[in-house]
Amino acid sequence: MNTYSHAFFTWALARYGFRASRKAALCGAAGAALPDVPAFAGTAYYVGLPFLRDGWASMSSPEVLEAIYFTGPFGTAGTLLHSAVPVGMLLALYGLLQLRRRDRQKMLLWFLIGWAGHAVTDFLTHVEDSRPLFWPLSGWEWSSPVSYWNPAYYGREFFLIEHGLMLLILAWIAFRWTWSRAKPREKAR
Repeated sequence: MNTYSHAFFTWALARYGFRASRKAALCGAAGAALPDVPAFAGTAYYVGLPFLRDGWASMSSPEVLEAIYFTGPFGTAGTLLHSAVPVGMLLALYGLLQLRRRDRQKMLLWFLIGWAGHAVTDFLTHVEDSRPLFWPLSGWEWSSPVSYWNPAYYGREFFLIEHGLMLLILAWIAFRWTWSRAKPREKAR
């Protein structure tokens, strides 16, 4: 799934699904984007300004892509952040230490939920570019039958569903917002 989609869906779920505070929803979006930060840093490091000018064409070399996503220092950080192990341990600590008492707005909880959601969603939507879900405990990888980007593995269909859902959610939010603004006017008449 695209980074912005991870962030958007987590934000919408927190804010409108669970009625979390704005701060908690934004923390959820940040947590959902976290696992992809090393890839952005790797792109800046290995490709730099040509990426801004040429886009994906600047990374056409398989060696550059391998270094960004898997073999270089950013790849190791990305693998760790895409693993369910560190975020699972932090969620367990959150519960064991009863941090919900101190985390009254649930900002830390939503950050961790966003991070965990990203790891699980990527596990389900990566084919050739999968990462081990239980790293560093296990190097086992699963190749999903569905890719979020590769048209050979339903990438186009996934793109349409992913972006269609975002548009539907935005339309629903806009409708609710407009409806709530119209109600006070009706009562004033």
